[in-house]
Amino acid sequence: MLAGPGVIDDNAIHGLRHFAAAGQLGVANTWGAKGVFAWDSPHHLGTCGLQARDFELLGFGSADLIVATGIDERESPTDRFALAPVEVVAPTELEAFAGDYVATDPVPNDLYPRLAAVAQPGYLDEKVPLHPARAVSDLGDALPGDGLVVADPGVAGLWVARTFPTPPLDAGAPRRVIVPAEPAPGVAVTLACEAARAGRPAIAVTTAPVDDATLATIPPAGSKAALLIVVWGERGDVRRADDHLELVAGALASPGVTRIEVPIALDDTALLVEAAGEVVAWGGIS
Repeated sequence: MLAGPGVIDDNAIHGLRHFAAAGQLGVANTWGAKGVFAWDSPHHLGTCGLQARDFELLGFGSADLIVATGIDERESPTDRFALAPVEVVAPTELEAFAGDYVATDPVPNDLYPRLAAVAQPGYLDEKVPLHPARAVSDLGDALPGDGLVVADPGVAGLWVARTFPTPPLDAGAPRRVIVPAEPAPGVAVTLACEAARAGRPAIAVTTAPVDDATLATIPPAGSKAALLIVVWGERGDVRRADDHLELVAGALASPGVTRIEVPIALDDTALLVEAAGEVVAWGGIS
């Protein structure tokens, strides 16, 4: 089964979980649907759609049928994941059709272990420049329960979408992480600013050099909640790996706008490419 962001938009998380449990189905989610299952749920197959081999490694080609729900074609076009016959079920109909689709034999999932072999050591990596997975994990550790992380499509968005440790969402809960399906100048800062003005602590993750559109979007000051703009690049304000979490947590401790620059080992992106193929989201990344 493949779930997209429409499951969250239509407040159908409970229906999805009931549907999966009734059929004993494994569910992969596109990055716009992160959090529909806990990472350790027996139904959770992982986040997909970002790289060329995702659906192949998930075993979609070995399935008798792929049930798709809530798919955003901008994230994962049907022709990319349809490695077997596809049946579309609207998110609002999942409760009604629970039990109509039942798993027979499990399909092999090679994607999850391949990505875990990159992410799990990365979370604990002490090097500077930081391993991208370590930087993303720190954001998750520091983010308050009502907070939001938004990353620009591209290399920052790839690592956030892949490795942000999203807890399972409750029905009707707002997303904790957003990586837009399409790139747009300044989009991460714009969405994070909107969240902070509405009272949600927010982090925007972008990459150096910061473009003019992003700079123009950064407010001089003033918001109901903390707004942190994190710029990934070759150099920055981190001397030890532990400095990063301290900086992020400090910036989120009180309202106001903070911008920090963080040295990131962006060459580690090659490890993801080796694991799951070239990046296909957003037309690829440079």
